[in-house]
Amino acid sequence: MRSIRGVVVALLVLVPGSVVAGCTSGGAEPVAPTGAGSALSATPDVSLTPVDPGPPPVVRVPAPIAGEVARVVVTRQGAGKAFRNVAGVPVVEGRTYTVEVACAAGRPTDGTSYAVYDAAPGTWGHGEPLYSRPFPCDGAVQRTVHLGLPAGRVQIDVRGLPEDAVTAYALIRPE
Repeated sequence: MRSIRGVVVALLVLVPGSVVAGCTSGGAEPVAPTGAGSALSATPDVSLTPVDPGPPPVVRVPAPIAGEVARVVVTRQGAGKAFRNVAGVPVVEGRTYTVEVACAAGRPTDGTSYAVYDAAPGTWGHGEPLYSRPFPCDGAVQRTVHLGLPAGRVQIDVRGLPEDAVTAYALIRPE
């Protein structure tokens, strides 16, 4: 069987302009000529070495302001990450807020999101978020404006940070 495949491949190589259809079996691929007198060229070598992305973008965490509702700041600490949650003032009924987030990593990624949770006593880390939204971890500051929240204390968290994240933050401020 191997000698027949070799003959078919040899015929395809030796006879320019010929077309053989339906002659594949067990992995043999037909070769379509590109024109009379064309020569087969070698496939170039491909390097799978990753390109150095350079330093991650710099994310500057803004200073707290009066009326800030909540913030979380994440920084690289050794092989892991350190999360610092800062509680603010309770949400005022009828007031709208802005969520500001940013994240910097070695390579820009998607899949990061922030989530706003109820911060009533005993609720940390439990239940569904009141609001969540994805954002890219690319160093850019993203804002969600005119966000209405229920009155009382809330907390904010970031989820899905890439392994090489250097800095991330999320905060809620009054408009």
